[in-house]
Amino acid sequence: KDPKTATIDGIAEVRLAVIASTLMMVIALVPLLVAGGIVQLMFVELVWPIIFGLLASMLVSFTLTALLCANFLRPEAAREADRRHPTLKYLYVVLDPFQRGLDRLERWYARSIDWMLHNRFWSFARVGVVLIAGFTFYYFLGSEMMPLADVGQANGFLEMQPGTSFQRTEEAVKQLEKIMLKHPELEKASIEIGAESGFESFTPFYTGYQMPQVNGASMMLTFSDKDERQKTIWQVLDAVQREATATIPGLRRLQIKEMGSAVMATADAPIRLNITGPDLQVLDRLSREVLAVAQKMPDMFQPATTSALGVPDYQIKVDLQRAQEVGLSPESISQQAYYALRGGLTNEFYRQPNLRQNTILVRYDEAARRNLQDLENLYLSTPDGRQVLLKSVATVERRSAPTVIEHDMLQRVVGVTGYYRKGHLPSMDVVMNLISNAYGGNTKLGIAPVNFPPGYGLEMRGDMTQMMDSFRRLFIGLALALIFMYLVLVAQFHGFLQPLQMIASLPLELAGVFAALWLAHQAFSTVSMLGIIVLTGMDITTAILMIDLIARYRDRGVPRDEAIREACPQRLRPILMTSLISLIVLLPVAIAPKTGLDAYQPLATAVVGGLLVGTMLSLLDIPIMHTYVDDFIKWLNKTFLNRDWHWPLREPEEGSEARDHDAER
Repeated sequence: KDPKTATIDGIAEVRLAVIASTLMMVIALVPLLVAGGIVQLMFVELVWPIIFGLLASMLVSFTLTALLCANFLRPEAAREADRRHPTLKYLYVVLDPFQRGLDRLERWYARSIDWMLHNRFWSFARVGVVLIAGFTFYYFLGSEMMPLADVGQANGFLEMQPGTSFQRTEEAVKQLEKIMLKHPELEKASIEIGAESGFESFTPFYTGYQMPQVNGASMMLTFSDKDERQKTIWQVLDAVQREATATIPGLRRLQIKEMGSAVMATADAPIRLNITGPDLQVLDRLSREVLAVAQKMPDMFQPATTSALGVPDYQIKVDLQRAQEVGLSPESISQQAYYALRGGLTNEFYRQPNLRQNTILVRYDEAARRNLQDLENLYLSTPDGRQVLLKSVATVERRSAPTVIEHDMLQRVVGVTGYYRKGHLPSMDVVMNLISNAYGGNTKLGIAPVNFPPGYGLEMRGDMTQMMDSFRRLFIGLALALIFMYLVLVAQFHGFLQPLQMIASLPLELAGVFAALWLAHQAFSTVSMLGIIVLTGMDITTAILMIDLIARYRDRGVPRDEAIREACPQRLRPILMTSLISLIVLLPVAIAPKTGLDAYQPLATAVVGGLLVGTMLSLLDIPIMHTYVDDFIKWLNKTFLNRDWHWPLREPEEGSEARDHDAER
């Protein structure tokens, strides 16, 4: 055939397969766009470019690629002339051995298909063995919400012991700065000390920590590029945290977290347990005991509690009868005492020309609010304008209060937080071990069980709750994608049973995914789950290319086994080229990702492992699966409809490549 005719016939043969294959990939990804929750936030900007890229590539394959083929494809006679060309002949020194290798591979593949057609049971048994071996690796994989990523940025929070002055906090921060200067990988540090009026830009929505305190400091750290330094960001962070904890007196906690490269980059610590219960004193004791458990676990880094008792506090106990006699309520007494000691903002601004406007804080002079006696002698205004002393309607008792009172689901809680690291157990495993050690102890680590009184317990938060919700959404998305894929295949292959052979090929890829993640020492996460979803579309694409040509042969009356022998070798090269190009693109991300891409390393690992194993198994097993489905259809018709079923013959399309291939034979 001349190049133009060959191009037209080729497009006519594969157009339905190409459209169906593209739809498979798009359908696999679309559910992520409407998954909701953090899954949609994480992947929506990643999925849209992939979808538009797939649609554009399909358009290019029907237009530009066809045009190039029609004008640049050359017959074998012209290539023989090139081999005698003084310059081009060197090109064929590389191409000819590669071509001969592919020819030998096709012949070996054809022999393998022929052998498996005669030994279907052993082929089916081999598939079972591979699946069992591959899925076994899943039980050795840990789980995490989002893989750790070194993007060269970190944020942290320093908190001194309750009651520490602003001056002492400033001295501690200066000591921390000297420790940071020992690490040349750390280029910039922006540290904010103490609390202002509550109008500052720092919020707990940004870091996951509480609002600023007089005895606290928040920080943003910038490191050099990870490819330019010998230490990882976690080695530097942990070294700074260890030295600061050991050398800075009065330091209650210092936690520094890498920013990561996902939507959760600024969230709270990935490992968090909430200790729930009604009494603050008991919660504080339990939190210190659980913290001691966490500190003995080798896979737990930078453990700390979110609050601690020790803040000087006065509790006003109102004499209800006396307060009622003077016309005061507990609420009015508490408000007047609060504003007298802490102050309140006026409704007017202090205005002067050419000066920035500012608010005015009104409260008692410092000399009038120094001790317990000053508080007891505080004057309260009654509704009728009289002035009465606070001690005449209430008693004041001194006590210790927590640094912050947290609530979760209307319960009082104290959190125990921490981090995990690459090369150690992932976040879910660390959380589960922490709960197990807190409730049951661990003799190997010298951990005694914590005695929780009735009404107190542990609840998982952090990555664990996010991960369970995200996995649920991803599995729902995968199930919806499979349903819509099946319906598209039903339309293409004109039946409800034929698509089963393609859907049944999906477990083959999972064996490679789990094995690859285990070999790469990576955990199962939302990112690797995204890789499985992408891989699902790619794997069904391989099945479509094979079954489509087998069906074309059978449409013209070619016997089933002969159709398989003819079609499979012809589809070998397109399938191998597609998989090889994908591997070449993804291997750098799977092996040595650049800055910002390491969070998506498990995605590349999952796709690479699934492609390697899934492609090899699909090439060998999809044809055999076709024979089993075909026999199953015959059995159903014979058993329930009492009739013999044969493949329905259809008129082949004019100029189809398969017909011409048979005519040449």
